[in-house]
Amino acid sequence: MPTEKVAIFDTDVDSRVSDNPADNVQRAQQQSEVDVTVGLVAGLNDDELIARDSRLLRVKLDWRLLPLLWLLYTRMSALGASSILGLIGDAHLSAEQFNTLGSAFYIGYLVFEWPQAWALQRFPVAKWVLFNIFLWAVFLGLHPICKSFGSLFALRFLLGASEGAVTAGLMLVTGMFYTRAELGERLGWTFQCNGFAQVVSGFISFGVYHVNPNSKPNQWHWLMIAVAILTFVCACIFLALFPDNPATAGFLGPEEKHLVIRRVRDNQNGIETKKWKKEQFNEALRDPKTWLFFLFAAVSNLQNGMGVQYSIIIKSFGFTTLQTTLLNIPSGVAQIMGITLGCYMLRKMPNSRAYLAILFFMPSVLSAILLMTLPFHNKVGLLSSFYVMSFGGAPSFVFVVTWVASTCAGHTKRLTTNTIFLIGYAVGQILCTQFWRVRYRPRNLVPWGLCLASYAGDFILILAIRTLFDRENKRRDALQRERREEEEFGWVEVNGERKRVHKSLLDLTDCENLSFRYVL
Repeated sequence: MPTEKVAIFDTDVDSRVSDNPADNVQRAQQQSEVDVTVGLVAGLNDDELIARDSRLLRVKLDWRLLPLLWLLYTRMSALGASSILGLIGDAHLSAEQFNTLGSAFYIGYLVFEWPQAWALQRFPVAKWVLFNIFLWAVFLGLHPICKSFGSLFALRFLLGASEGAVTAGLMLVTGMFYTRAELGERLGWTFQCNGFAQVVSGFISFGVYHVNPNSKPNQWHWLMIAVAILTFVCACIFLALFPDNPATAGFLGPEEKHLVIRRVRDNQNGIETKKWKKEQFNEALRDPKTWLFFLFAAVSNLQNGMGVQYSIIIKSFGFTTLQTTLLNIPSGVAQIMGITLGCYMLRKMPNSRAYLAILFFMPSVLSAILLMTLPFHNKVGLLSSFYVMSFGGAPSFVFVVTWVASTCAGHTKRLTTNTIFLIGYAVGQILCTQFWRVRYRPRNLVPWGLCLASYAGDFILILAIRTLFDRENKRRDALQRERREEEEFGWVEVNGERKRVHKSLLDLTDCENLSFRYVL
């Protein structure tokens, strides 16, 4: 029997990991240390469940969960649209201060990401996300009373703090209900609602433009009020209908709950464990993939300054304010089209995330080159190039988000890895908003050039991650062929009774579980 430890990329993990993976399965004994669903499935003979077609259940999950997730991701911060509707003048902002308001959101996101991760493990996931959505609505609704840079900075900071729970919560909760093969499409469909939010924001901006700019509330006030009300309505719907995990999903019957848990068993990362484990936290910090994902998030989001600047950019091409309110709508449509196509291709080629991400970055590379080189009087060409950037970059980032969500096991380790990835996301967003200086307008050669350079970093990091995962999968295949037998079940104490459960529910990390394979 080989004595090599099951450690990712041949990196040794904690001494608690046995030389024999079967011992790791036997390690977890107390119900508090393992998955929250073991009380439902411990000792259950699921041979009948294995043979059942789960398609109808997946459809039921989609109809119940996806509309709520889409509502969640249709929320808008509305800062970009407010820039041309009177915000800058009312608050007496300089261009640099407006850029800093874009950074303030992600500074709050960055500062509160660790506390949000702790809360997502400590409290019911859906309830905590809901609490943060209500805060988001309140903070948006307070924007119209702000008269200065300082007050706007404080609210943008608090908005970012509340946002920190949303993406991390989404990455957790989708993995509780869907297999890894299904996860990519569901996360993609949810993220494309960012594009839908741009469409909705465009129409709302067009409507409030017709408000008298000298009235109180004025144009940008009404925009913020409308978005706050829509967010509050979404939160109320979310409160009534969204479950914390399969075990508490009231719309599922007992057998359906068992089948949901059985369906995701092959993910090898369980459902949810409420006990924070220091050893898993430390393992995440030592795991190379954690930092590669962090670097990708930071580098790829250097391209995202137009998330705040888009109205200013479009108007700089020579369009009026009224035209600009509507001309961002195709950008949202392009994002929806890109992510929809990307999700379809991922379904057809499920182990091709890395190559698809690089493929979809190519239109954005072309877009950056065109925005730097087209004659500035060519308004249509510049505007079309801007839309192409939205088509390409969004699906590539979604592919990597689904990669992060699918390649880590152990609840504390998964939360830690997700958090570090999102901290990288915040770092990139903080930096990118500072590139769009007044002195670079209207051509913006420096920010577009920095976008172009960041794509090269993306390609290198994506290929490095794929290479490491591919090598580790082959190493594990070889180890399993040598050992031939491996314990698939462990034992857990449930209400004083010792019961057998599958090892995927024992809260083992991907480093401890030899059966875990990294999707490519």
